[in-house]
Amino acid sequence: MARKPNGKLKILYVKDIFERELKEGQSVTMRELLERLIARGYTAERKSVADDIRLLRLYGLPIVCVRRGRATAYALKKTV
Repeated sequence: MARKPNGKLKILYVKDIFERELKEGQSVTMRELLERLIARGYTAERKSVADDIRLLRLYGLPIVCVRRGRATAYALKKTV
């Protein structure tokens, strides 16, 4: 598969979704993350977005996994 010219920006788009689009306590499933990326004109695969989430955690963004029914969702950890 050919890489998108600005492919490295995807991780920044994912970061923006968590920091700017989600309200406190709001979570997002992988499918919703992919839909939000598509809305920005960027297509991605689940595995690459999961890798981006892992890297953002290593960077220090407090992303946590939460259960939403039968689906796994992701949210920013609430700050005290």
